[in-house]
Amino acid sequence: MQKHTVLSLAISASLLLTPLAKADSVLEFLVKETHDPTGKTQPVLIKDGQIMVKGAGGDANLDFLYSRAQESLVVIDHHKRTFMPLDEQQVNRIAQQTEDVQPLLQGLGQQIGKLSPKQREKWESMLGGKVSLDKIAKAAEPAKPANLVKMGGGKTVAGIACQPMNVIQGSKPLAELCLADPAAMKIPSDDYATIRSLFNFSERLAAKTQGLAGQFGIKIPNLALREVFGIPIEVRDLSDENLGSMTLSRTITSAVAADRMKLPEGYRSEQLNFWK
Repeated sequence: MQKHTVLSLAISASLLLTPLAKADSVLEFLVKETHDPTGKTQPVLIKDGQIMVKGAGGDANLDFLYSRAQESLVVIDHHKRTFMPLDEQQVNRIAQQTEDVQPLLQGLGQQIGKLSPKQREKWESMLGGKVSLDKIAKAAEPAKPANLVKMGGGKTVAGIACQPMNVIQGSKPLAELCLADPAAMKIPSDDYATIRSLFNFSERLAAKTQGLAGQFGIKIPNLALREVFGIPIEVRDLSDENLGSMTLSRTITSAVAADRMKLPEGYRSEQLNFWK
């Protein structure tokens, strides 16, 4: 699971493009994190009902490939040389597993507050230092609904006008988005339909994976993205984690080589599994 939302659509102009007849969409975003203020380029290619996100969340070893026809997402890990297909059926299976252990987590969350500092240190050490007890306790709390709230005024990013929106959970802002009209970005209608499909897919999955993600301290707001028109061209994290920002650098309407939208050869398939 990644901390950066699937709303972060981005594409590098440095990718090799083959001159084909049909124009595709290429977007280039700059990803900045608190520990990396200079940022990294995150590429997104949109072609024939598919979206390839290169270097997702600024991780050069991680790509996402989404298919509109199959309504499925493939997580490609170049470091492990694996690919993991993710569809709604698999998420349903994992969601059921998390529901089964939720009472255990709730009981554990209640007990964590009673631990002494020495006991907390011991348990976190037993967990390998990778899982915070505070995050486990927070995961046991009921999830609050998240809403998109339109902000006043307008904004311009990479020369494109956009509408600022805040992601609000309860009374606390989690993130700020700026939504642009796809026509102003010169995004072909079929490519925008693919983006809309990805939004709908991520919305359905977010509703089912909040519990799973929360157990690892990952926030996935359950937003009604299908009701929102536009493309996020800027995303800023306003949560306590302060994960940074993603900002559009430029948009290119060009032809993308078909082999750029395929899974790498020689990689092995890996199944999504909660019990690892």
